[in-house]
Amino acid sequence: MSLNVDFYVLKEMSANDSAHLACRLAEKAYLNGKITYIHCDNPNTVAALDQLLWTFKEDSFIPHASTAAPAAQSAPIVIGCNNDALTRHYDILINLHPDINPNWEKFSRILDIIANDALSKELGRQRYKYYRDANCPLSLHEL
Repeated sequence: MSLNVDFYVLKEMSANDSAHLACRLAEKAYLNGKITYIHCDNPNTVAALDQLLWTFKEDSFIPHASTAAPAAQSAPIVIGCNNDALTRHYDILINLHPDINPNWEKFSRILDIIANDALSKELGRQRYKYYRDANCPLSLHEL
C-alpha cells in the first residue's frame, strides 16, 4: 500500500497548537501543489480554522474554503467535518478528528495531529494501531 500516515504528537497543552500545526501543514501542502482536506470534529472547529488560515501567518496566503462554500469544488485547501462532503479528489488528509475518516483510503497521505491530553493520546493510539494493522507505512513526529 502506498498510503503514508504521519502522526504529529504535540508536547504543548495549548488548544491552538493543533490548529496552528494544521495551518502550517496546509501551507506546505499548498506550496507543493497538493489538494488537501482538513477534517475537523465539529462546525465550530471548521469556522475557527477557516478564520485562522487567513491570519496565522502575516506573509502568506493560503486559498481555502469550507465544504459548505461553493468554492470548495476548486479550492486547494478544504475544511470540513462532514464526510459526505468529500465529492472530489484530495491528495492529503489533515486529521483533526478523533476518529478515522471512513474515506481514508482515497487519500495518498494522511497527516494525523494528536493533541497533548490523555483522551487525544488514547484515540491517537487507536488510530495508529488501525493504520498499522492496515499495513500503512507510519511515521511519528513529536513536536
